[in-house]
Amino acid sequence: MILHAPNIALLVMTGCLAMLGVLAALPIELPISGLTGNSAWYIFLAWFLLSAGCIVTMRDDHAIEGRPK
Repeated sequence: MILHAPNIALLVMTGCLAMLGVLAALPIELPISGLTGNSAWYIFLAWFLLSAGCIVTMRDDHAIEGRPK
């Protein structure tokens, strides 16, 4: 399996989701309602998006072998 670096926007988005999930799991008061019961799902979603971003890449027409340039 060939893994690639994820898009920087995806990396920032998954970092924010994971941070929200971790903060929701802590016993502190967050101003976002409905976040505390689903903290594990936010962490899982961040992990899933990051792993999918490492597998799926954008194709460059010049990088595909066997195609005329």
